[in-house]
Amino acid sequence: MSRSLLRDLPLLELLALEATLRLGSLTRAADELSVTPSAISHRIRQIEQRLGVALIERQGRGVGPSAAGQSCQTELSRLVADFRALSHTLRNDAHQHLQIDTTPVLGTEWLTRQLPELHRRLAVTGLQVELATSRLVDTPPDPRADLVIELVTGTLPSDVRPLFAAHIGLYAACHLALATPITLEWLQAQPLVRHAGADWPHWLQTVFGQCPDLHYAITVDDPLTALEACIAGAGPVLLNTLAARPHVIEGRIYALHAARVHAGHYLLSLGARGQLKPLARRAADILNTLATTPPY
Repeated sequence: MSRSLLRDLPLLELLALEATLRLGSLTRAADELSVTPSAISHRIRQIEQRLGVALIERQGRGVGPSAAGQSCQTELSRLVADFRALSHTLRNDAHQHLQIDTTPVLGTEWLTRQLPELHRRLAVTGLQVELATSRLVDTPPDPRADLVIELVTGTLPSDVRPLFAAHIGLYAACHLALATPITLEWLQAQPLVRHAGADWPHWLQTVFGQCPDLHYAITVDDPLTALEACIAGAGPVLLNTLAARPHVIEGRIYALHAARVHAGHYLLSLGARGQLKPLARRAADILNTLATTPPY
């Protein structure tokens, strides 16, 4: 019997045949598969009728393989063992592995601090939580992600509940000791730090009602690099208040202006894989609960 032919046979019939050949008994095969002996016998007959050859025969008080059955028994047992091993791996992944795709700021400044409580509430032995913290606005999520947390800048539907709102503020390193409150003219004369996570023209238009030409000393790709540049004293930086807050408390940076400009909402959703996993749905409910109080 060829391997390709075995692969084309129905799974339930294959399992019935393999268990009967391995255990030498229709009754014991039925007990293992939680069906009746007549169901096992029926499934084996279906295979035999399809192939046109007998696969088992009576041997004393039990059954054993016919010549044709013996020729395929080793191959069949290996295929069933591989299937069971794969099923075990997939089951463990569904019950013990959680992958979260999130933005750099939220992943670093909020989500990592919630992981101990998430583990405690899920109470899953051997749970592994994998974080991918490289999501940017308007980029597709990782297809392997169970949970996706993204910054949504547009208007949310009325039935969508965000984790919390995002705001942008103006910050500088404490050791620069810049005068406050700052003016628009003063900002025009400063070497500013620019990054993709904040829009200087939008912030200035919202706060001052106008946006003059600006001088950018440094342009970086992501908000965490911009935060590092701010701490190092590279110049005034627009930062997500969530990212800035811990460093303000620790005295590394301070707010140059009291304005906090709305920048969207953090939204938690289930990925395609997560929609199939009860573990992911439980984790989403827990994270939504932990986000009831804004983290800044």
